[in-house]
Amino acid sequence: MARRRRRAPINWKPWIVTGLVANLILGTFYSPLTAVVKVQVSGANPADQPRIKAILQRIHDQPAMQVDRNWVEAKMLEQSAIFQADMTRNVFGRARVNLQYRRPVAKVAGMPGIALGRDGVLFLSKDNLESLPSVLLPASANLPGAAIVGTWRSGEVAVLAAEMNGFMPDKPLEIVPLETGGLCLNIGSKFAVELGYPEKLEEKVDFLRKQVEDDPALLESGKTLNLVSIERPSYRQGIVKVR
Repeated sequence: MARRRRRAPINWKPWIVTGLVANLILGTFYSPLTAVVKVQVSGANPADQPRIKAILQRIHDQPAMQVDRNWVEAKMLEQSAIFQADMTRNVFGRARVNLQYRRPVAKVAGMPGIALGRDGVLFLSKDNLESLPSVLLPASANLPGAAIVGTWRSGEVAVLAAEMNGFMPDKPLEIVPLETGGLCLNIGSKFAVELGYPEKLEEKVDFLRKQVEDDPALLESGKTLNLVSIERPSYRQGIVKVR
């Protein structure tokens, strides 16, 4: 008679470990012990703090792993002045939000409080914009709220505005993007610069600075400096301001 084979004992250890891990995960996800009770916000503008506080109140006491980080970041970015928002959280009830605001490099003519950021985006700013260059938007620009579309090169305009910040602070600067894609610059009421397309913009600005340093009277000359071609700069008497 054949001998009966003994059954191998069940190894419960893997099942116990799996159960413990599953309980730990579920506990972390649902347990009120991991609820967010403190959020540290870095970089917040004081004027924006009531709005930020209202957003964060929505996640207060939620278990950390149930907090939708993407939702929080998206709500922060509803303020057009915010360039970037990042959120982190842990299972110890702590969260952190880092905010980075757009830096205005120009103001928009005829639109109080609307600024142009270094990234070429228009936004509503609470900063003092008085000392910044002014941008005269082309007729094709469409401005629903603080968002803009059109054929003008906002990025290049922002680069020019940043380059011209602090240039002759006693003279108002006006940047005029043309429908054709070119740029014009009015410095005060008696000097203008035709820059043409933004190619070689840095070279053109350097040439302009050198000309004014060598002859500051140019700004009162009633002339227009043509830098459409940096290889063939020229002056002509008279100013035709594009508006």
